[in-house]
This record gives sequence, structure tokens and C-alpha cells, in this order.
Amino acid sequence: MLRIVCVVAAGMCAWAPAAAANITCPPPDFESIKNFDLDAYAANRWYIQEMMVTNYLPKSQNWCVFAEYKRLAKKSFWGYDLHVHNHAEEQDGTVHDSDGKGGPPGGGIDAKIVNGQRGQLAVAPSFLPTSAAGPYWVLAYNETAGYSLISGGPPTVQGSGGCRTGSGTNNAGLWIFTRMAQPPAGVVSAVRAIAEAKGFDLSVLNPVDHSNCTHDPPGQGQATSFEVVV
Repeated sequence: MLRIVCVVAAGMCAWAPAAAANITCPPPDFESIKNFDLDAYAANRWYIQEMMVTNYLPKSQNWCVFAEYKRLAKKSFWGYDLHVHNHAEEQDGTVHDSDGKGGPPGGGIDAKIVNGQRGQLAVAPSFLPTSAAGPYWVLAYNETAGYSLISGGPPTVQGSGGCRTGSGTNNAGLWIFTRMAQPPAGVVSAVRAIAEAKGFDLSVLNPVDHSNCTHDPPGQGQATSFEVVV
């Protein structure tokens, strides 16, 4: 078990060195979160701080990115359980929103619960059957510290600094989420350490700019000390 201790107010984190690059992908002990609380996770908006390039999220859209989740009153025609709202912008303010401008044809994105206790969902445009949905795995989640780590399923591709998911549409992606658009210092570093401990190649992650956004203001949070256990 790797223990990472972060004092957010000071922006300080300490963790064990990264695993050797010559590893099996996915790592033998790779797994998603345990005892996941989906309702708490979906209760509020998530702001993406760093993410991997995929077919549907090019680096040109790394501005003002956020995600929201809402349980459907009943399963959709295709058997989805949640509605997913994704928002991203380009540097010039061009909007790509899954519920509107720049969203998928037919409108909207939904998610099916594959294993609720393990934070495993399958996500696709609402008009597609669940057989076409791609994996969405919650790997770490801490509501108190305000972060989560998401991947497009297990990382099966060997990279220069560890393992990666694919970069297409399904089985692709790596994301660092925070509850605040501008989180306290140290939070993102702590989540990067978790991803590294799980064997990910961190070179795939690119920062998201939330400095000049029109989305809802993040509010004011208080810097705290917290402990992350992987």
C-alpha cells in the first residue's frame, strides 16, 4: 500500500517513486475503487484539471471542461441509468457541450451502471445501445478533499513512463476531477501521485485552463490537510 500525505495549504505532497517503466499493462493488481457512493459522486459538478487526448476530446478543447451526472427517473430505452453532461471550450470560447452546441448527433450522453460498488460505468451517446458504450472507471474518489481519478477502463497500452489506455473513443482516456474549478494547491499533485502509483504513464495528461471561463463560479474553498491512501 502506498501512502501519500498532502498538506494542501502548503502545496506539499510526498509519495514513493514511480514504478519501473518495464511493467505489465495493466498492472497485475490494477482495480477500480471499492465501496463507491455513486449518489454522492453525482451530487455536484466536477471540474476537469488534467486529461488525456481522445478522439472526442482533442487538446484544442482543454478550456473550461466540466462534467455533471444525474440519475434518470427510470432506465432509458437502451437501458442507461444516468444522464451525463460534458462541457468543454476552445481557447477562443467556442463551446462543445454534450447537451447542446457541439454535442453528439441526436443529443446527449448517458451512462449504464456496470458495477456500482466498484465505480464502473459504461458511457455512450444516448441514441446508441449500451453494447456500444465504453468503460468509465472511478479509480479514486475523496469528497472531503474534493477530487476523483477516472480512466477509460484498465490501461492496456505500454507507454514510455508506464501504462496508458487507448486514445480512441472507447477504452480511452484518463482524467483528474476536482470539485472546485480552482482547487487548493496540492490536490492535483496528490491525484497525479495516485495515478502514478496505479501504474499510469502521466505524460499523457494535459492541463485544463479554468482561468477565463463563463461557467458557474467555483466559490471559495478552505485549504485543509488530508491523507490519501492507495
